[in-house]
Amino acid sequence: VSLASIGAMEAQPDASPVAAPCQDNGSHNTSEQAPTSAPDDPSKTLEVSRDANPLQQEQQQQQQGKDDEDAEAARKRRIEEADARGEAPIRPEFLLPALKKRSAPEADVSNDGSVQQDGAENEPAKKKQRQRGMNKTKDRQANTAAMKAVRATQICSRFAYVNVCTNVGCKQQHDLDKFMESKPPVIGRKCPVLESFGVCPAGLNCRFDGHLVDGKNVDKAGVVVTPDSEWATKVVGVGQPVDEANISSFEIVGKLRSKVYDFSRSVAAAKAWHRYCSNGCMDEKPLGDVGEPERKRLDLAGKRMLAPLTTVGNLPFRRLCVKLGCEVTVGEMALAGTIIEGNHGELALLRRHASEKCFGVQVAGGDVEVMTKLAQYVDEQVDCDFVDINCGCPLDELHRRGAGSRLMARTKCMEGIVRCMSSTLRTKPLTLKMRTADHEDKKMTEFQGRYAHKLVPQLEEWGVSAITLHGRTARQRYTKLADWNYVNECSKRRTQASSIPLVACGDVLSWEEEEEHRKFHGVDTVMIGRGALMKPWIFTEVADRRHWDISASERFDLTRDFVHFGLDHWGADARGVETTRRFLLEWLSFTCRYVPLGLLEVLPPKINWRPRPFFGRSDLETKLSSPLAKDWIDISEMLLGKVPEGFSFTPKHKSASYEPAPTTSVQAAPE
Repeated sequence: VSLASIGAMEAQPDASPVAAPCQDNGSHNTSEQAPTSAPDDPSKTLEVSRDANPLQQEQQQQQQGKDDEDAEAARKRRIEEADARGEAPIRPEFLLPALKKRSAPEADVSNDGSVQQDGAENEPAKKKQRQRGMNKTKDRQANTAAMKAVRATQICSRFAYVNVCTNVGCKQQHDLDKFMESKPPVIGRKCPVLESFGVCPAGLNCRFDGHLVDGKNVDKAGVVVTPDSEWATKVVGVGQPVDEANISSFEIVGKLRSKVYDFSRSVAAAKAWHRYCSNGCMDEKPLGDVGEPERKRLDLAGKRMLAPLTTVGNLPFRRLCVKLGCEVTVGEMALAGTIIEGNHGELALLRRHASEKCFGVQVAGGDVEVMTKLAQYVDEQVDCDFVDINCGCPLDELHRRGAGSRLMARTKCMEGIVRCMSSTLRTKPLTLKMRTADHEDKKMTEFQGRYAHKLVPQLEEWGVSAITLHGRTARQRYTKLADWNYVNECSKRRTQASSIPLVACGDVLSWEEEEEHRKFHGVDTVMIGRGALMKPWIFTEVADRRHWDISASERFDLTRDFVHFGLDHWGADARGVETTRRFLLEWLSFTCRYVPLGLLEVLPPKINWRPRPFFGRSDLETKLSSPLAKDWIDISEMLLGKVPEGFSFTPKHKSASYEPAPTTSVQAAPE
């Protein structure tokens, strides 16, 4: 599908005669009133005849009013019934007809491609396993193999950028003719990275057009890039853009990997804590002469805040949210132990874009010394505004390390981590994000066994500068609605409410909900997670206090922005294009859950609504709302060209609380 066809897709309504054409010449401002259903067929509408006598006119008007009342009553009944079923109340004219169930099929094709023959239906059905957690790495092995095949075709990155390789003993490919023969086809439009930076460090490896002249990489002005040009020092290489901070140097990474980085300050704090514990916790000062934690002030009141999101909360997505009005961003969760070992991939999670004016890094760990070392490293080497401890992740992998939400049940270890990290951080505030409990304490009858309200005053004493509370337990994951009444109870347990902000999150999908929680549930700021994944323009809605019935073309423009931000971050070579595609597909697996406001019978929308199969006001809107991975791949091909041979996609995140139409893995057929 070419980009030229996008306008046609947006302007062309669906084949159904009841689909209203989508206006793509601006945003749709939706009032707080519920959208009205489309009028019935005019031929069936009772109209007042001009030739009728006054008595007949009055009778016809009364009949018209009764019909209108009946239609409104039917609409309210549909809304109530849909809400009771947990379904989105979509206007009837946009719903697809229910599919008839097949009876005794001769053969069925399973997800893995195998065919089930006659008689198989007589076998006992296997118990359906509950979807929980993330898809496994083995489910994405085909994609990894395709990525390796793409990387193998690339020429030396230094040669591709400055047109000559200056690295002695370089083992990468330098045969330009051989490379050009195997290079994937150009994606037929000007390089977005060239437009952003003035030069494309991917150079000859770039999948886009506009900066290859006579087999040489040139800048935006048409000048050939050389090792002596200013570009070679200004833009170091692929994946190292000029507007990103926290790119770890080879020297620092080398010290971490060889274990020669000076962690003496953090080790002293950890030893002081262990001495305090060995003495029966009787000392007046838990850290002795090391020093008491000094609380740094952190102003988060009323700010629009994006939650830390694994995989999908990457830098390009955060950059998109900032463009749409987000004021505070938090990076993806990083493992403390892996960072201080110098792991390149984990260190990349600490990167910050220049547009992120208030940025925090989130770390997870269950060991006092490791977390304290991490605090020292971040304090000395990372540009951020606060450090957040993850005490809310429900994944078993973290629980086995005593981290994530399991840390809530290890109160003494949590105290040691908070006290030591807070005393080690000299320039940055320390915050902590937790759930209402790890697992409900069956011995407690108060608050159904939840115990976050007991931790709130303790965390204040230990030295945190802000607390974030997710209104669910780790056991619940996302299968229950967040309990904002319990959040309010936790807010009342603060002893220093004027100086310790309480941030809370859970199920926010509209500006009304965000405003309600700040006014009536005792929180200073509402953090938005899944709501931002489904519609990142929620930050615009909150800022403007309005509903935005965004058009399909506007949504596609945001998708294009994400792609450009991804190419800036990961590079415009074949590897960067496929990495951008992968994270784009991960995001599309969430944003497809968004039901356009113009299709709903009532506002505001709720995050727990599940839509019945529907079509949009245009072909493009229908495709953007599709739950099928094939359609997500089609959207990616509009912006990033054809997928490579052998490419497949399976969403990394499963959802135990959201089960729309099946989203099976889709594999590209060889050309």
